[in-house]
Amino acid sequence: MNLIKPDTSLYLLLITLLFTACKNGKTSPNASDSIKQQRVSISYHLKTGDDHCSNQLIATVDDKEHIIIDFDEHLFLYIQLQGDFNNDGATDVLLEHRHGCHTSVTGTSYVSSEGSSYFIMTYDGTRFRSTKEIGIAWNGIEMKMKDGTLHFSIATSLNPSYSIKKELSCTDKEAVYVLEGYDLKQTSKTENKKIEAIKEVNSTALINNTSVVNSEKYLGFDINGDGTKDLLTMTYDKTVNGFSELKIRLTNKINIETIETFKRSVNRVGILESKTNGMHDLVIDCNSLFKWNGETYSPNHKILETKKYRVFAKNGLIIRDSPEGNPIGKFDYGDVIEIIEKMAIEMDYEEEEYVTIEGYWYKTSFLDKTSNTKQQGYVFSGYLANLDKCTLFSTWDEMSISNKGITYSLHAQCYYVYPVKIINENEVELIWSQDMDCVFDSGLADTYTSIKNPENGKPFAKFTLHGETLKATYYYPEWVQKYNENYPAIFKETFSLNYPSLIDY
Repeated sequence: MNLIKPDTSLYLLLITLLFTACKNGKTSPNASDSIKQQRVSISYHLKTGDDHCSNQLIATVDDKEHIIIDFDEHLFLYIQLQGDFNNDGATDVLLEHRHGCHTSVTGTSYVSSEGSSYFIMTYDGTRFRSTKEIGIAWNGIEMKMKDGTLHFSIATSLNPSYSIKKELSCTDKEAVYVLEGYDLKQTSKTENKKIEAIKEVNSTALINNTSVVNSEKYLGFDINGDGTKDLLTMTYDKTVNGFSELKIRLTNKINIETIETFKRSVNRVGILESKTNGMHDLVIDCNSLFKWNGETYSPNHKILETKKYRVFAKNGLIIRDSPEGNPIGKFDYGDVIEIIEKMAIEMDYEEEEYVTIEGYWYKTSFLDKTSNTKQQGYVFSGYLANLDKCTLFSTWDEMSISNKGITYSLHAQCYYVYPVKIINENEVELIWSQDMDCVFDSGLADTYTSIKNPENGKPFAKFTLHGETLKATYYYPEWVQKYNENYPAIFKETFSLNYPSLIDY
């Protein structure tokens, strides 16, 4: 029997390739790969390169460090969340790739106007794997537990809402993904679709021309079908990046009517082929449909359905006989009142110098104490908290919770933004990070000896909604105690609702 001797050089090549894959191996996933259950301790952290815009991702596997992403890949990364997303027993990491980091000789400058994409690094027991990058998001990512699986909701948008040179984006979409095996699987998608108009005007050119402060644009069209052109007038205001006022004048009427859009700013106004009550329908921005109700244009959907509000004006809220009319009564601080009608009449109240409260006039009912009869009057909405908005996703003292992040405002020049993991409608977890804009030392990066310190990407606290109170459970109680002893105690056991955050706008 002839024995075939193995090729030693081939063996060496295979060993070298395997070693390289294990050490520095970030491989693309294969959908056919099956999940391998494993018991392994993994944690991830980042190191920043000399250019301040390149990161090295390091995974510690059973106390041994592995470089997964190196500086030469020039990725500006941020650890969003660490956890076992595919239930294989190994810790994965969700990474945000922030586009637009530019360096100079004096330091680093981060340009947020290029958006962020996301991907996940996994470990299959032998090597690390990277999912594809998804999304172009500007305001973070939603992470939500559903049926025992973590769902990632990521938006793809043309531009951020806070961009100075803003053009209306009607192609935005938001997709939901889960980690299935070693790749991201899309489970659903919603898209912002544009309603096409037969004639339209937009504010893009005015926004991009920074020298224009105020201007008017006109749209002539036979809106009521009487054979003569009517006129739509859009007033542009630079301070709101769009049209602040929309008016219509019909040739068979003397008066010029204001169309209430229920928006502070409008970027597009279009006339549609369809008609309601003999008048062409209008589209505002991408797809807000307005129809003629016989007297004026109104949205095709109901606005502001809430009836129950809480008064939070410290000195009480004056009731008037008409919008800006004479006082006829007063609600006390903390009163819960019922609103009968929400008028499309704006009001700005200067609470103090440089502090203006915006709102509307609302019609309400109250008990007149003199006559002991129920009467009606008008109140300013700027001091009314919409109780339907009293959810977990509100502002609590110096902390604001949204579906995409938790923000601590320590000072006018210091705030920290933390990722948030949604457990259910009444519970969320704050994920630790060092994502901040702060001009002084807040102490949130401090570590203490002989105790467990917070780790980036790991849950730091759980917040639970109890009525109009928020209760906190901290996973690093010793660190919290140390921090609260040395700095202003922002990590409290209970948080109170910030009523001004619940105003209707």
